[in-house]
Order: sequence, then structure tokens, then C-alpha cells
Amino acid sequence: MFGCIGRLVVLGVLLVAGAVAYLTRASWEPTVRARLGLKPAVVAAAPAWEPVTPEGALRVRTALDGFRRPTGPAFMNVHAGDLVAFAFDSMMRGWRSDAGRAHAEALAGENVVSIRGTVAVKDLGGVSGPLAGVLDGDQPIEVRGRFEVAAGGGTHFRVERIALKSVVLPSAAIGAVVRRLAPAADGAAIPLALPRDVADIRVTAGRITLYKAAR
Repeated sequence: MFGCIGRLVVLGVLLVAGAVAYLTRASWEPTVRARLGLKPAVVAAAPAWEPVTPEGALRVRTALDGFRRPTGPAFMNVHAGDLVAFAFDSMMRGWRSDAGRAHAEALAGENVVSIRGTVAVKDLGGVSGPLAGVLDGDQPIEVRGRFEVAAGGGTHFRVERIALKSVVLPSAAIGAVVRRLAPAADGAAIPLALPRDVADIRVTAGRITLYKAAR
């Protein structure tokens, strides 16, 4: 009996020591690695907002040409800002411009993509009620959604969240606002200018991967 209790005590001490070591690793791990001649631990960088530019659209257009070649790659990684610049062409025309460029940025999260920029509230149909005085003129907007690739071809971006300034719009209002941003939208789904060579799109934090359709 006492032997079992002793083992439980030792196990408890080891668990506590392990937890303390884990929580304080930032203070001792670099020294240990240096003494052992190991490289510093790599810390994954947080996903960053990327500019939406005509140059980015050109990079994606050029890369997609490779999908059309029989010997082309089976998949490719692209920047969120570049893909938005290429695929969201109709929507980005309504956003405020800066020196001839769409003033917008894109961010790849886990399975979602966010786009932020500035729009004129009047272009969205205006805002009524108590928010009319707060949301007027040009306001920052952030749109978040997911890519959907149909089995028979065709890609959409389904908007799940829209925030104007610091106000998150109710779900019932998303479809109407999306149609203002992209007149060709079907409800909250925006058709994208992607070729049928793209069979699937995977989004992870900081990365978007396009997969080639089988021929």
C-alpha cells in the first residue's frame, strides 16, 4: 500500500515539475540549446495581411498558365492578396482606390479568407436607424468567408461575416450587402474568376493552395 502511495507521490511531483518546466521554457530553453549546439527553435510567424494589387493578380494569372500544361504542377501555393486581386476582380472595383490601386488587403486564416478595405456606405444601400449617423461616408469594411468549388466546375466565395467599422452586420443583412459589393453574387455567394483547371482550394493560416483538376 505504502509503495503505491509513494509511486503516486513521485508521479505527482514529476507532473508538477514538468508543468513548471513547460511554462518557464522561454527562460531556460535558449541556454540549453546553445550549450548543446542546437539551432534556436523556429517560431511560426502569425499570418499577415497582404496587399491586393494588380501585380499580384498577374502573378496568379501567370502561375495558373502552368495548370494548362500537361506537365504542369499538380498544385501551387499562392498569397491571399494575390488570389483576391485575381479572383475578386468584379467586387474590388467598388472599393475605394489609392493611386489607381484597390485599397484592400487579404488574410488567409484557418479555412477562411478575410478581405478588408474601404467602401462608401451609400454604395451599400446606406444605413438606416440609429447607425445612420455612425456609419456614413467612407468606412472600413472587413469581409470574411470560405471558398466553395463545385464538382462540375465553378468557384464561389461564400461570405459568412461582414463588419463595417466596428459594427458586425446581422446574418440576415449579409446577402443584400454582398450583392451591392458584387452584383453577380447569388445571395452571399460571390462567383470567382477562376478557371476550371482549379479543382480544389485549401486555406490554412497564411497559405492558400490551389489543386489542379484531373484530365
